[in-house]
Amino acid sequence: MNLGILSVLPILLMVILVITTKKVFESLLVSTVFVFILKDGTGFIGGIVDAIYGVFAAETYPWIMLMLTLFGALVQLLLESKGVDGFRKIALRYIKSEKSSLIFTWILGVVLCIDDYINDLAIGPSVRTITDKHKVPREAIGFIILAMGIPVCALLPVSAMAVFVFGVMQDAGISSPDANMLTEYLKVMQFLVYPVLIIVMALLVAIGIVPKIGPLKKLYKNRETIVTEKAEEEEESNGNLIDFIVPVLVVVGVMLVTNDLVTAVICALAACFVLYVPRKKMSFEDYFKNFFEGIHSMIDILVILLLVFAFVSGLQDIGFSDYVISTCTPILVGGVIPMLSFIIVSLLVFGGVDYWAVILLMAPITVPLAANFDVNQYLTMAAVVSGAICGGTSCFFSEQMLMCGQAVEKDSVDLAVVTFPYALICFVLTAIVYGVLGFVI
Repeated sequence: MNLGILSVLPILLMVILVITTKKVFESLLVSTVFVFILKDGTGFIGGIVDAIYGVFAAETYPWIMLMLTLFGALVQLLLESKGVDGFRKIALRYIKSEKSSLIFTWILGVVLCIDDYINDLAIGPSVRTITDKHKVPREAIGFIILAMGIPVCALLPVSAMAVFVFGVMQDAGISSPDANMLTEYLKVMQFLVYPVLIIVMALLVAIGIVPKIGPLKKLYKNRETIVTEKAEEEEESNGNLIDFIVPVLVVVGVMLVTNDLVTAVICALAACFVLYVPRKKMSFEDYFKNFFEGIHSMIDILVILLLVFAFVSGLQDIGFSDYVISTCTPILVGGVIPMLSFIIVSLLVFGGVDYWAVILLMAPITVPLAANFDVNQYLTMAAVVSGAICGGTSCFFSEQMLMCGQAVEKDSVDLAVVTFPYALICFVLTAIVYGVLGFVI
């Protein structure tokens, strides 16, 4: 079935609903129903059910579901072990100034690179009292934490982001079903321009090479008056560095040896059990309570991803990808595809569409389009991922922004206003780089 221009209506409806309602799941649900009404008429319910069966029958979604639930359990256990506090204990011996406190926040973001939830939620409480002592505005550390969350994780080939992107690559036909995840993701990772730029930008701001601009400059001018509250006294933590480092090293080590991330994460979960339970960091019951809480934390995103997979299936069935490709091919110059992919995805995610969903939606369009023009498909996939990360780290109400605001105890809008000028600079530079690479590679 090919509905031509009508096939564009469901995705337009979804974008409009997300931007106006700020509700991702509800907007996706309405749009999914609409696309299957176009496809199956009054039998749309059966069409949706068949699409969901098809999603589970394929290899991609079940594998992503397995990996995300395992990662969710591991992240929850690492957070509850308080191992991150071990870094703060060490830092207290060396941090003597505003600059060193910001640099420590940046370094902590590199060290805790296994998952953006750990970065976004754990760094703030770990550094707040240190940065407050040196009168650093909370929004400043919020910006650095945001820049060191999902951007850093995207540059780690054993993260949940890598798992998800590899699954999408297989679904989009870039990678074969039996391809090695590590080697395939590295081919994309080398072209992830925006994550590198925003990470470097955060470091340069921390060091003082890039000046405070816009709202952040104003906060620093007024910091003597706005940072007047005495930092709250925190309970002495029994966090130990080993409780975080050992499981992370197990993930990386086992992955390098076996090339199997499922085995690596399961071994890390076993390492957590051996580390925590015998030493009474957690009771047997608490270990499994945290294990299932971590799985539960992933349910929302898994439901959204299931709906997106079904939505994409419906779009393909009504000829959306074929229509876009056939319409754009005569009027496009192939080299601009990576740049356009980055810009469009950035704007969609900035508008509020979930970045997981946008990657799933755009890959089946941009990758075949790139192939038509003999443009590097890994470069194009990287542009899509970079755009998703750009939008996610600058959207005023994204999940990342909300978590970072919570971590530094500041309103997410205030944090977004401080972050936006730096994100915009990196956005422009990234678009230029992809514009060049699209013609060179």
